[in-house]
Amino acid sequence: MSEHDDFPLSPACWADSAAFYDAFLKAEEFLAAVPAKSRGSNPDRTIHKIAVDLYASRAEPGNLMRAAAGAEAAGAAVWVSKVRTLAQWLCASTAIPKFSGLSKDDLSRLSKMSSDLASPLLMERVLLDRGIILVYERAIPAAKVDGVVFKLKNGNPVIGLSLRYARLDHYWFTLMHELAHVVLHDEQLSTPIVDDLDVDSSDLIERQANRLAANSMIPSNLWRTSPAKASLAEADVKSFAAELGIAPHIVAGRIRRELGKHDVFAPLVHSVNVREMLFGED
Repeated sequence: MSEHDDFPLSPACWADSAAFYDAFLKAEEFLAAVPAKSRGSNPDRTIHKIAVDLYASRAEPGNLMRAAAGAEAAGAAVWVSKVRTLAQWLCASTAIPKFSGLSKDDLSRLSKMSSDLASPLLMERVLLDRGIILVYERAIPAAKVDGVVFKLKNGNPVIGLSLRYARLDHYWFTLMHELAHVVLHDEQLSTPIVDDLDVDSSDLIERQANRLAANSMIPSNLWRTSPAKASLAEADVKSFAAELGIAPHIVAGRIRRELGKHDVFAPLVHSVNVREMLFGED
């Protein structure tokens, strides 16, 4: 397998030359807006990869670039290109099982792994066994991107996480959000769905993924009656999390997010640094 096998263009494929040239010019513009240290060792190859992604998504422009225009979109394009390249290298070097689907029940079961606070170290192998490629790739400065999901030509889903925020609750919500896209939007993953989870998106598929991600970790009927929401007591947070079999950081993070109180439970949610765990750095 060559590194370009998964791209929709090859010497044997017809392409609209004018449209591809427009995509190439846009790719050059994107790369110019990204800090030099984030452009990679081979800028020409990076431009090609971005151009191919832009060309492939030209009929559905919102799918590739959900981030804002300008430097943020440029950073997102380069970051997605890096995730795709790492996924392709993994396919070239590893026997990856065929992806046979993912269910809502599977998401609930996977969320229970969060009770092991070191679970991010295990998730690549766990998901790979299901035919899902998980890539951790550092966020690019100025790119407001948390995650991406798309499918390779061979049918294997790829999930990229930037770890823009190092909190365990953010890690799990982002991972479950991207997995929710795999469950709900399989037919839309031929081009990348790029997510900035700081944005309260009105997009239907984003709302659907948010809802499934949240309910997979904390079922809505149990959340409505959780005493932790009212008491804001760490003991109640930990007790409720233990009942669910998930990390208390997830419960605390959901309370902070829904109430808009990002100062509560700070010692708890910052007690695990996922970026340090996975990258060896803060």
